[in-house]
Amino acid sequence: MIPIPRLKPDGAAILNTALAATGVPGTLAVANAEGILFSGTTGPFDPLKPDSRALKEDDLMWFASTTKLLTSICYLQLVDRGLLTLDTDMRTKFAPLDEAASKIIVGFEKDDTPIYKPNTEPVTLLSFLNLTCGFGMEYGPTVMRHKKRAAKGRGFVNSCKVENLIHTPLCFEPGTSFQYGNSFDWLGLMLPHLTGTSSEDYLQDNILKPLGLKATTFFPFGPDWDDRLMPLRWRRSDGVFQAIDRKSPAAMLMLPRKEEIEYVVGGGAAYSTSHDYAVILQHLLAHYVAIHNGAPRPANPILSDKSVESLFNPTLPESAIEDVAECVTHVLGEAIAPGEADWTTATAIYTPHDGRRRPCLGMPGRHAGSIGWGGAAGTLYWIDLKAGIAGGRGTYHICYLDSDVLRATGTSIHGVGDRVSLPTELVAELVRAAACLWSSEMEG
Repeated sequence: MIPIPRLKPDGAAILNTALAATGVPGTLAVANAEGILFSGTTGPFDPLKPDSRALKEDDLMWFASTTKLLTSICYLQLVDRGLLTLDTDMRTKFAPLDEAASKIIVGFEKDDTPIYKPNTEPVTLLSFLNLTCGFGMEYGPTVMRHKKRAAKGRGFVNSCKVENLIHTPLCFEPGTSFQYGNSFDWLGLMLPHLTGTSSEDYLQDNILKPLGLKATTFFPFGPDWDDRLMPLRWRRSDGVFQAIDRKSPAAMLMLPRKEEIEYVVGGGAAYSTSHDYAVILQHLLAHYVAIHNGAPRPANPILSDKSVESLFNPTLPESAIEDVAECVTHVLGEAIAPGEADWTTATAIYTPHDGRRRPCLGMPGRHAGSIGWGGAAGTLYWIDLKAGIAGGRGTYHICYLDSDVLRATGTSIHGVGDRVSLPTELVAELVRAAACLWSSEMEG
């Protein structure tokens, strides 16, 4: 049975104190299977302006790589409706993908000319969802070296420019390895083609409106958003906040101009709030609890029972286990042995050999079987089934810039730099680790 924990009378005060202790503006929302338990904010809307107003619950942040959860839900809905299966060869659904997946980079000549071999294997939907499809890491040596000599698409893959995505071929045989590459960006590009509607309209009509959410979008432009979109900042090692502009080393992380967006990047294009994310997570947690505790299903479920279950089940082949462990180790900044991490149809899952909780700050942290992921702008979400808790955290603060140097590449979105502000380390884990927060009551 999955517990239904309660926030103790002083729990909200403790969480507000923990939020303030991070030293950066931020938000946190926490839920159990019955609803939102806590939603709080700390700090100014813009730390660079002394007269800035306080941050509000409905202020928008870039949720970056946590967008992958939303994209996965979109595609699992297509599976639920019988339009796709997890085994569908996506090459048959989208001609530009078929072309890009027709060859694999296997090496380079001395002058950096790529060496290819043909690929005749399918690229399944599941391989896109669990990052084994063969498209490599943006800042990995293979993709970067390929782009030096590419005739087309030499720019940043995650740039909302179609040519930079579709002219980047496979880096390994589909289904054989795990790389934190651009598979979800392909899913973003294909979604309008598969559904006959824009990615924004699909998101609104099939996920957000059924859950009553109004603070999430792929396009935060115009009067409805302008005064609510937080300015993206980073903090130097001396604690001084800095602006990010189009000349900074993190310029590629800035919101593109609306006219620059050719397609919605499914791996990182969502703008949202911790509260909205917590509502989505609470819905998924409630659905899972209903399946396993025998409770009624949520009203207006956005996924089938089978698809909800898939969010909590490992999917990687044995050949990819070492790769995902290395990736998660890099992200968390602590050693995760092969076999202690995996990937579901949407996100990372913690699978320790001995069932231990992941340690954090000398306290017990997430339980085995917990899922979650983070984003470059200090955003994070998680669902801990054994604790019965889900949550979303946002800072809109680039955690890994120091002295104008981008100190993390590829998957190290939370791994180095200004660790004191990392949501994983100071708030998200405290939600469950601090015993004083929750009552011992269990329901169902």
